[in-house]
Amino acid sequence: MSDTKTPGDKTQTRAPAKPLTLKRPIEQGTVRQSFSHGRSKSVVVETVKRRTIGAAPAPAAAPPREAPAAPQTT
Repeated sequence: MSDTKTPGDKTQTRAPAKPLTLKRPIEQGTVRQSFSHGRSKSVVVETVKRRTIGAAPAPAAAPPREAPAAPQTT
C-alpha cells in the first residue's frame, strides 16, 4: 500500500461552490403600451414585491379599565 496517487486513481472532485443568492418573487403581467401616433402593443412587465423592513409592531392593547365601584348602601 502506498500513499502516493497514481493517475488511474478515481478521486472525487467537487465543482466550485456557487454563490448563495436569494431570489425575490417576481410577478409578470401585461400592459397595453400606446404610442402618440395611434399604435399600441402589449408589453410584459415584471413587478417585484417590495420588502418590508421588520414587521410593523401591532398596536398595544389598552390596559383593561376597572369598572367603577358600585356605590355602597348601608
